[in-house]
Amino acid sequence: IRDAHRYFQDRTSWRSTPSALGGLERVHQLGVDAMCLLVSSHLTSAGPAVRMKRVVKSDNDDVTVTSRFEVPIVAASTESASSTRKRLSAALHNRDLMKSVGEYEEFLPLDTRQVRELRAIFECLGGEGLTFNTSLKNRNKSLGDGRPSLQMIQPSKNVKVTRTEKVGSGCYTKLVKQPLKTGHPHLDAYGEARKAVAFASIDGYYRHIRLGRRKELQRHRSAMNTGALSQDSGSDADGVARDAVRCLEHAMVVVAGEKSIYRCVVSPTSSHTHDEAKVPREYKLALVESYSHVAAAVVDRCMDIIETVFVKDAGVNAFASSNNNPSNAANTGGAANHSGGAGGAGNAPNGPNAPGGANDPNTSTPLSNIRATANAAAAGLRILDGVRMLGPSLAKLCHMSSHDSRSSQEEQMSVAGHLCIGIHRTTVKNCAKTLENLAKAIQNDPLDGERHRPKDARVAAVSSDAVKAIRLICPFVSAYKSVTKRRALPWDPNIGEEAGDLDSFIRFLIMRLLNSLQGKMLNYTRDPGLDSMAKSNLFMINNTFYLLEQLTPTSGYYQPDDEIEGDKFKIQNPWFKEKVGKIFENEKNKYLSHWEILNRHLTQVDKHDLSYQNNQVLTLESGRLLKSRFSGFIEDFENIYPVHKELTVIDPNLRDMLQRDVKSVFVPRYGRFYEKYSKIHFSKKNMDQYLRYPPSLIEEMIDQLYVQQ
Repeated sequence: IRDAHRYFQDRTSWRSTPSALGGLERVHQLGVDAMCLLVSSHLTSAGPAVRMKRVVKSDNDDVTVTSRFEVPIVAASTESASSTRKRLSAALHNRDLMKSVGEYEEFLPLDTRQVRELRAIFECLGGEGLTFNTSLKNRNKSLGDGRPSLQMIQPSKNVKVTRTEKVGSGCYTKLVKQPLKTGHPHLDAYGEARKAVAFASIDGYYRHIRLGRRKELQRHRSAMNTGALSQDSGSDADGVARDAVRCLEHAMVVVAGEKSIYRCVVSPTSSHTHDEAKVPREYKLALVESYSHVAAAVVDRCMDIIETVFVKDAGVNAFASSNNNPSNAANTGGAANHSGGAGGAGNAPNGPNAPGGANDPNTSTPLSNIRATANAAAAGLRILDGVRMLGPSLAKLCHMSSHDSRSSQEEQMSVAGHLCIGIHRTTVKNCAKTLENLAKAIQNDPLDGERHRPKDARVAAVSSDAVKAIRLICPFVSAYKSVTKRRALPWDPNIGEEAGDLDSFIRFLIMRLLNSLQGKMLNYTRDPGLDSMAKSNLFMINNTFYLLEQLTPTSGYYQPDDEIEGDKFKIQNPWFKEKVGKIFENEKNKYLSHWEILNRHLTQVDKHDLSYQNNQVLTLESGRLLKSRFSGFIEDFENIYPVHKELTVIDPNLRDMLQRDVKSVFVPRYGRFYEKYSKIHFSKKNMDQYLRYPPSLIEEMIDQLYVQQ
């Protein structure tokens, strides 16, 4: 057809030339449209370029059976952070990353006939077959169908990735929604067809694992005989974070599969007659743009999945907005009104002043309590751990060089490349917010309420929650460093190499926790009653001892860097033991001083002041000296003991320690006093009343102190 077209172009004087040229152009366009339709049909019907990985098993006859099972290769719900890092690090080191990530593997979904047809089409339309004008540059300038020129669509360093779509909508930015217009209809057909398939692959995978997690949660609820999860479980932030990392791994496999299709049938290098010098620059840029169009849809979906975890499951923005409300912050540590009723209806059944509402001091909202923010922070660090390790490899898979020496590397970066950078930036930003929210949740923990300031001065929930929070974030040392390298934080204004490590953040959390505990201790002293001071001291003793027991390493303890999980974590830096230990000793000494008052009655009586009647009974004046001492001790003991009897020490080691220390304050002295003066008959009728507390009984009563009521 092209030869015939050229034939008539050389014979413009003929009357039939215009109609012949028009007919040839219509036939040519029909052929181009048909080939583009075939390209779209083949590449759409081929389906995803991924399949389940092979699982090799041996039966009883030692026969190796290779088959594919729809089960995860890695136990994603139980794999620890260190195990994930080891798996990915080993894969990166051995350059077999694609064999170690995800549950799927890349493969070519096209059969031989389809590959042959597609290659023929791309060789034809990628050369001079697309147009009668052999000059691609001139053809690009003369496009009259409304399509932009190639010069307009080539990648630019000015591309800015920002969220333009609703969170959770399945799309992050409108850049990937724009139709592909390269000026080459066969590349447009390829890009649009594979974009739809690739997006469906990553989107379907995410929906599948999300549905599986919902079923798992439903089974858990049924087993617990409850229709809803507890507040502490929150929205299962750790689970959805693991799902996000799994989606990131799956995205790498999907993009790798799409790259295989591109290289097999689209790239000019797949042709045996390929000559790089004959491929126009504009066509190279169009090839890059078409491949980026496919890869960008996958990366964009991953960005939306990751940010959905932060915004909807981790609630980073919800906590920030609730913390800006000063009235709620004063009462509930920044708790927002999530009652579901009218925000200002304080008298409504579900209003903020109702039990369990935002202003109820006994509760914190699910998005602002320490456990929820700790789960969110750990989830953010887990996602960032995956992004920092997989992000560079994903960017390489998305990159397709145009071999254009006239453009810088930044100018050659496609939309997919900018999205890969955007994943890391947004993850770092949101992860920093979760860390700040955790610190604010500890600092703003309510000062009153049974859960926050127990009546019996036992360990407060804020202490156990803070310890759990530290243990949740401790495995992510490298991920935390990725945050501080790029963002200044309230507790660490430095960035880059000068920024602090995870220990500095843990120290900040401990200091915020101690400030919160001291605020609660101060509120104990404002309570009416004789036990207010004793409660304040014992409250700090309970909490500081708990922190020391949970986070201080024992002798011979060894903690390898970046490999600690959960309950094994200890703060090895000496500042912790020195700071918390000093507070513990000071408060214990203050608490024991409450018992010191008993010793003022146990003073010796000078022998010259004791005079007897008939050498057996003391005179009235001498008897009063001993009576006043015994009666004073009994009165103070009976006043002090009931006060301390109501207090609780859960830890048996601390309880034994306090019982011994309380005894050491006055019992030895009381024993000597009792032993010496109980032998003297200083009362004619009431000796039993003055001696009703022998030292052995006192010790038995002290042994009953601090037992949980």
